[in-house]
Amino acid sequence: MKVFLNRQEIYVGSRVTLKELLAGQSISPEGVAVAVNNKIIHKEDWAETFLSNDDNVTVIQAVCGG
Repeated sequence: MKVFLNRQEIYVGSRVTLKELLAGQSISPEGVAVAVNNKIIHKEDWAETFLSNDDNVTVIQAVCGG
């Protein structure tokens, strides 16, 4: 199945959750916000959010600094 992660096309298995996608891409769940098709997905729902072909996943990393 093809999905887009921050506009980059990647291929994953046919039944992949958002949590599995992020783990497979070595994206730590700490300090990130994630949207699927422009809808924010709360962290507690990542394990139950299954992705579909051509979904757009956006990951935003919080950064500290000044």
